[in-house]
Amino acid sequence: MSTPREERLANNEALFRLANERMAGWEERHVIDAVEAYLCECSNRDCREKVALHKAEYEAVRSGSLRFLIVSGHDIPDVETVVEEHGEWSVVAKPAELVEILEESDPRVD
Repeated sequence: MSTPREERLANNEALFRLANERMAGWEERHVIDAVEAYLCECSNRDCREKVALHKAEYEAVRSGSLRFLIVSGHDIPDVETVVEEHGEWSVVAKPAELVEILEESDPRVD
């Protein structure tokens, strides 16, 4: 069972993910091998840091609704797990009990 804090933090991360998804639709972001700036999807609503990635790297992060792109060190160990580290950026996974909440906010889930 998830706690209200875990749900609030997950919803904060989902907001940044939604912003990244909306930016993906911008015409100027369709250069195949270009490195693009993605927003850190950490739970800190005041975070404005960006991560430079190729689209394929971001697509790998987005392989599941429970996974988020963050600037390394922006994780909160008691509510998420770092599952990949890539120097300046990492991928965190939220606990499975949050899947319903996160799938509701995931624009890629029908």
